[in-house]
Order: sequence, then structure tokens, then C-alpha cells
Amino acid sequence: MGDLRGAARALVDADSVAPDEVRCRPLARTVIADVARGQPVPAGVARLATLVGLTR
Repeated sequence: MGDLRGAARALVDADSVAPDEVRCRPLARTVIADVARGQPVPAGVARLATLVGLTR
């Protein structure tokens, strides 16, 4: 909670190990969206947001 950098790192790390879990689970998608709303958006999270369809 409140550690966007840590959350971003955890998401990218988890995606490298279990991409289906990160990309398909609703809670993971919610976390991706929350972290992607922060500024600046980490590159790995921006990529994940695009992959899961959270950006245009």
C-alpha cells in the first residue's frame, strides 16, 4: 500500500514468472491500473497495461 515502485517491480517480476496469473486475474489487473495511473509510469507497467488492454 502506497509503494507504487514496489508494486510495479512486483508486477513485472510476477509477469515474468506467471504471465497468465498477472494478465488474467481481476485483482492483478486492478493493481496494474492503479500503478499505471501514477506518474511517472514505470515502463514495465506501461507495457503490462497495454498487454491487458487497459490503455488505448
